[in-house]
Amino acid sequence: MEPIVELKNIVKQFPGVLANDHVNLSLYPGETHALVGENGAGKSTLMKILYGQYVPDEGEILIDGKPCRYDVTGARQHKIGMVYQNFMQIPQMSILENIILGNAPLKRGMIDYASAEKKVQSYLERFRMPVSPNTLLQNLSVGERQKIEIIKVLYFDARILILDEPTAVLTPQESEELFQIIKTLKEEQRSIVFISHKLREVIAVGDRITVMSKGRVVQDGWTRGNVTETEIARAMIGKQNVQLIQNQCEKAPGDTILRLNRLWYFDELGIPRLRDLSFQVRSGEILGIGGVEGNGQTELIRILIGMLRPSYGEILVGEEDLTGASVAKRRQAGIGFVSDDRMTEGLVLDGTIEDNVIAGNEYDAEFSDHFLLKYGQIREYCKNLIDEYDIKGLTSGKHVKMLSGGNMQKIILAREIERNPKVLIAAQPTRGLDIGAINSVRELLLEQKMAGTAVILVSADLEELMSLSDRMIILFEGSISGEVTDMKHVTEEEIGLMMGGAKDHAE
Repeated sequence: MEPIVELKNIVKQFPGVLANDHVNLSLYPGETHALVGENGAGKSTLMKILYGQYVPDEGEILIDGKPCRYDVTGARQHKIGMVYQNFMQIPQMSILENIILGNAPLKRGMIDYASAEKKVQSYLERFRMPVSPNTLLQNLSVGERQKIEIIKVLYFDARILILDEPTAVLTPQESEELFQIIKTLKEEQRSIVFISHKLREVIAVGDRITVMSKGRVVQDGWTRGNVTETEIARAMIGKQNVQLIQNQCEKAPGDTILRLNRLWYFDELGIPRLRDLSFQVRSGEILGIGGVEGNGQTELIRILIGMLRPSYGEILVGEEDLTGASVAKRRQAGIGFVSDDRMTEGLVLDGTIEDNVIAGNEYDAEFSDHFLLKYGQIREYCKNLIDEYDIKGLTSGKHVKMLSGGNMQKIILAREIERNPKVLIAAQPTRGLDIGAINSVRELLLEQKMAGTAVILVSADLEELMSLSDRMIILFEGSISGEVTDMKHVTEEEIGLMMGGAKDHAE
């Protein structure tokens, strides 16, 4: 069988960075080719070249054995589609409008909405999404919006799909649904490049596995069944002993820092999203909050940071009542926040590290004097943060959007940690990161715990919650369905029951 795609000796260089160094990659009909590597390894650059977003400096692309040069429009003509980790969507538009944008069917010079709606509806049913094509995108969950991105590519009948971290925002159940969809697509002889940092997924989904590091292919030829997670991790980071950092501290937590009392929240339709929620977090404690996404985690986070107001109940930090306080007042009271969406909420992508690090602190005497910023001191402050937090790829004036996901996350953590928070809320802090970046984030969170910060870890990654938490609560339909106080002996099955609404208290 001849490959449908061949990338030969691809070279791509940006100022100061050799992103792809003579990379070779092939893809066969009906194959899922898993592409793995640390953040900044060159995976996304290579795929953007295949998708026509970048032009290679050297090398060639062969489609069906023929050399090709094309842009994104040309890629679509070759039936190549790319699903980005960071959504390319307009939330205020409907599902239908987002999918047909730039690819709308015409009938007598007018958009044929009827045929488009029928086609989109068939994909929604295939993806088990019980929503109308006319539903506004902003009313969907993160996982549902990811599915819409995949449907958008299938809508123009792509035969080559590039999935960049497709499960980064999906629950385990949604991920399994995606794997079944991938299996169906393969049976239709569609070819898939599957980029992921989740090694179990790579082994489960990839027919072939290629590992990249520092712009080069360091391992290829692996096929399903003849490689282990440990071998892939070693190839990724070039180390023999690869292990995720665990919480091994035996130190007892201190005084209560944050307390929630009988919290309720009703949405604009009057539906209760949080129900009589009460818990506390102590100094030097990591409280894990688990549950299938959509069970109140988002509303809880936004209420804690002040983006939503609770319908009933109270929020106390120490003895200070912050129930009705603004976002700014809560930050002044010592609440730090690492957003689950670093691209839109966590950072200003077109800003520099200086812009992002002082955001919210620009009036501090350290950074300004009578409304004039002290640029020299700000640059020196950021230089120290770059060294202390090992933020790679930054040069003076460089926009943070040019960085890898792991280095973006380090900037957010640096900003929040340097404020010396009493409470640090970390929402999906390692989502979409490679094993090296995951360990960097875990280490920073554990350092905060040891420094006496009360850490709230919200994650859809059960392994992460079990590895880092001193204590866990599980949310189901907005209320606590279970609490785990003995993290050493609880099983995934027990937590899974709580996530499904079977109330329990594991001690």
